[in-house]
Amino acid sequence: MKHSKFITAIFSTVLFINFSQAQKKIKLENSILWKVEHVDFKEPSYLFGTIHIMCENEFKIPKKVSEALQNVNALVLEVNLSDSKEMQELQNSMSNPKKISDEISNEQYNELNKLVTKVTGVDLKNYDSYGLSGLNSILISKMLPCTTFKSFENEITLLANKSEKPIFSLEKASEQIEILKNAYPTEFALEQIMLFDSYKKDFNDAILFYNKEEITKTVDLITKEQYMDENATKIMQIDRNKNWVKKMPSMMKERSNLFVIGAGHLTNDYGIIHLLREKGYTVTPVFK
Repeated sequence: MKHSKFITAIFSTVLFINFSQAQKKIKLENSILWKVEHVDFKEPSYLFGTIHIMCENEFKIPKKVSEALQNVNALVLEVNLSDSKEMQELQNSMSNPKKISDEISNEQYNELNKLVTKVTGVDLKNYDSYGLSGLNSILISKMLPCTTFKSFENEITLLANKSEKPIFSLEKASEQIEILKNAYPTEFALEQIMLFDSYKKDFNDAILFYNKEEITKTVDLITKEQYMDENATKIMQIDRNKNWVKKMPSMMKERSNLFVIGAGHLTNDYGIIHLLREKGYTVTPVFK
């Protein structure tokens, strides 16, 4: 399997992971699209919270989201995977990972092999050279009850290109890969992979709520305490959200944008919605 075949899944790994239960709940209306306004802005920008990947037969971009894209000047993603330089940097970052067999004990390897064989139908040795992060990304795509899936980020990028909208990003691909490495050291990464069956159920239930735009319930399912620890929460969410909220005001003042980010980045007291409101921005749900 080539790296290009699971790049989308790699970033789903980074982007699915969200908040721990220790954080304060912020009550939000049921919407996956939010308008951001400020007295200094000539035009509003928008936040679109995604669940990243979904089965092709269930996938759709809501009309209100495509209309928001048409009404703004630019698209902003977490990472711009349509940029060839970014893609090359990503390929370089993913090259030569530490073999799984070199990272874990023989006993752990045997237990992991049972899971991998059950889920993928092939022996773990086929994925040994991908490292735990690469394997986890592959397994996430196996959680869906289908063999073909679509990515919100990929599809909305196609729409932006068709409309000749410029595309920007909040992070570099190499930064996200480094974030994943620091947030998920070997033992914790293995522990999360072994929770495959539990996360699979919660993820598929979350998709049902997402399709009804019940954003809080969606996030609650994929952010259970068992899926995170304090280190991962800080690195994956708290620090990143704070960094993004520092970057977003100047971007929104310069032009109107549609920000496409993982839904989990929007909710709770370290969510983008709450952080922007604290800075004096008006953030309201878009229902239709």
